Amino acid sequence: MNEYNEILLSHLKIGFCGAGRMCQALARSLIENNIVSSKDQIIASDVDENQRKIVTSQLGIVTTGDNREVVSESNLLILAVKPKDVENVLKDIRDQFLPHYHLLVSIAAGIRITTIEKFLKPKSRVLRVMPNLACLVNSSCSVYSSGHYATDDDRSIVNTIFSSVGSCEGEIDENLLNVVTALSGSGPAYFSIMVDALADGAVKAGLSRSMALNLAIKTMMGTAKLLLDKNLGFHPSQLKDAVASPGGTTIYGLEAIEKAGIRAALMETVTAATDRAAQLEL
Repeated sequence: MNEYNEILLSHLKIGFCGAGRMCQALARSLIENNIVSSKDQIIASDVDENQRKIVTSQLGIVTTGDNREVVSESNLLILAVKPKDVENVLKDIRDQFLPHYHLLVSIAAGIRITTIEKFLKPKSRVLRVMPNLACLVNSSCSVYSSGHYATDDDRSIVNTIFSSVGSCEGEIDENLLNVVTALSGSGPAYFSIMVDALADGAVKAGLSRSMALNLAIKTMMGTAKLLLDKNLGFHPSQLKDAVASPGGTTIYGLEAIEKAGIRAALMETVTAATDRAAQLEL
């Protein structure tokens, strides 16, 4: 984080509308990584009183049942409610939301920036971010899109905040966020299925369930690290070839993958999820 961002964040009051998993993960990282200088800089609202108590006890931040209080007490507002609740929340906070003072960052899947702007005052500053569930373990990968009135400072702050829970890969055209939703947003579910299936195969061949799962999960983690290592520079196809020796076990396993059409199925998985994200978009 550069010095200018440090100054900006040290003065920011960050409010969350919605105190679910994403809010908790972001707030915890902001505190633990000293992105904010004090817990007093964060406030969250939620309609569920029990949820508010959990967040207050675990994170030590102020919570409220009133979205308008969050807006009044913050200048950066993170919209972290379910998509079906976005319209009601925006209508609720409209009078308190001041375009020259507040920045709204939405992590609500499928809600376009123009839809958000429609419910706020003219010239409101809005950014839309797509993180994923891995933010719970500081391993999310995020991208963002900017509304017309968002500034470079706004983008810089968003990049810093979402880098605190993993990586922020920068800005993309909003029309591509459906693909991002389908790939990285939904991706943890796809990889979980793969791990589960590989572990099942190992159990079928005689390994214990716990051993099979541990080996599958850690192999997935190790493979990701290999592919991310810029010094090694592996493309996925190169890594595959490096493991598959002539006439060995890997090439026989790869043949089974190709015969089952798994590569095509995975491509279709992302396409199908992208199409569905577009259908649900508001």
